[in-house]
Amino acid sequence: MIKVVVVNPESDKPLCVCGCVNNEAGQRIAFEMEEWLIRSYRLVQIWHDGRLFEQPALRYLQAHCISSGEPALYIHTRGAFNVWNTTRATHRMWEYEFGKCRDKYFHIVNTDRPMVATPFTGSGKDTWYNGFVANAAAFAAIPEIKPDANRFVFESIFAGSDVNVIGTIFDNIGNDNKGIMRQYLFKNYK
Repeated sequence: MIKVVVVNPESDKPLCVCGCVNNEAGQRIAFEMEEWLIRSYRLVQIWHDGRLFEQPALRYLQAHCISSGEPALYIHTRGAFNVWNTTRATHRMWEYEFGKCRDKYFHIVNTDRPMVATPFTGSGKDTWYNGFVANAAAFAAIPEIKPDANRFVFESIFAGSDVNVIGTIFDNIGNDNKGIMRQYLFKNYK
């Protein structure tokens, strides 16, 4: 079951769509993140059981961005508790990058060209750690987001497209050097 919760709709702030896995860890992470997200964003939480991975939130975001023409932040609680035991560091990185440095990301995507800004990109236009800001043109440039049994497909939704994916901290991380992200997280976001 998918549940859409609009936390603070009456705001002139940019939109954030947050995918929230409806289990104990996902609820804890979502409510911790909500505290800082509502200071900088209109927040929409997409609650689901996790079986569809990131698809429900990304599908909602794609439809919203295309219909409204506005850029938005996408973030998903799954990225905070699945990779290399980096939950605390990932939260701090998101809060700093998408909270305190929010305007940098929205400035990058403030163009008619399809553009995405994320802290870390992969060699296939991957958006590591389940968080990025995208403009409407980026979502219009890719196929409709549909369910997929491979959870990694959602980190690569812009692969093979004309979308320009910019890494603000590290660009083009591949399998041979992805440990650099983990080291950076632990060093800078304790």
